[in-house]
Amino acid sequence: MRYQLIELSTGEVPGLGVLSPRDKPPVINIRGPTELRSSAIEHLRVEIDGVPFALPAGLTGALPCFLPDPFTSPPIPAPVRAGR
Repeated sequence: MRYQLIELSTGEVPGLGVLSPRDKPPVINIRGPTELRSSAIEHLRVEIDGVPFALPAGLTGALPCFLPDPFTSPPIPAPVRAGR
């Protein structure tokens, strides 16, 4: 599966490659809003600043996904339920 990250403000490509199921997840530093492209985007998992970021439902195949600026709008973590 191919993937590519494109920083929208600079046009730089900080992440580009091919992933297989046994590969370690790549850690890519981005600056600002970013476009994520993949040949099978529904199989990717994204974390922003260590917090899982849910890709929008309905993304399949080669549809692009726009990620927010991680410094200004990281996703809110889900509340932790207290055990009894």
